[in-house]
Amino acid sequence: MLKVTQSHVDTYRELGTVHVPGVFDRAFVARLTGLLDEAIGQLRAGSFPRRTAPDPVFRDIEFEDHDGYVRLVNLMPQMPALRRAILDSPAAETVAALTGATSLRFWLDATFSKVGLAKETATPWHNDECTFTLQGEHLPSLWMALTDVDADNSPLQTLAGSHRDRFRYHSTFLPQDRPRPADYRPWDELLARVHAPDADIRTWTAEAGDILLIHPKTIHGAPPRRSDAGGRRLAFTLRWVGSDVVWRPNPLTLGLAPFDRHPAMAVDAPPPEEVFPVVWRRGAGSA
Repeated sequence: MLKVTQSHVDTYRELGTVHVPGVFDRAFVARLTGLLDEAIGQLRAGSFPRRTAPDPVFRDIEFEDHDGYVRLVNLMPQMPALRRAILDSPAAETVAALTGATSLRFWLDATFSKVGLAKETATPWHNDECTFTLQGEHLPSLWMALTDVDADNSPLQTLAGSHRDRFRYHSTFLPQDRPRPADYRPWDELLARVHAPDADIRTWTAEAGDILLIHPKTIHGAPPRRSDAGGRRLAFTLRWVGSDVVWRPNPLTLGLAPFDRHPAMAVDAPPPEEVFPVVWRRGAGSA
């Protein structure tokens, strides 16, 4: 049964983030946790099977593993069992219900495992769309809690209403020596908004199986873990491309993904389905 209510939709529109409890059951949480732990173990051992040819949409796997912090990006395109788990779940239907999207595509997935109390378990303040060549309202991140996340276990924090910003911010992850487009502001301004005395910072605790949906412009981060009582903090995120999303590169973001270089891509148009397949369509189920 779909867990989304009109109250969840209204909260997402108002705050740019919403918490929906119990979207995934214990069996799904165990299934996904097992797949992620299997991949992390194989990557640590150097035995993860890699693709032999470049993918037109997805970059290769990125794997960061240090000081109790694991960041694993782009796993799903190379792990069919993980893709199937997501397609078998209520993930796509939940995202569509919250955003109003009539079709969805997978884009970026990311796994975050945090163990111990090192400062590296924090996630710096940022927002996602700053680095994207894709733009639209239907471009959210679905954040899944695979462990309980209380106030001491690096809960996600957001700046409420920041998804309504008309500006983008010049991320420190992007080239600093290129002309800044008119709709970009310095990164220091993003940080100043977060640290302002009247900043409306929301802290989102969650139980395993809960989700947060985060608008692509919402400014968010997470403090370091303050207690090891929970063992670890494990979350899986999946960024979706919905029905209103268009390709709109600029000098800062151009070239961040393989599809940017595909000859069928057209500025201010949706990515062609032959390049970037739809995996869910309203009324048709998943592909």
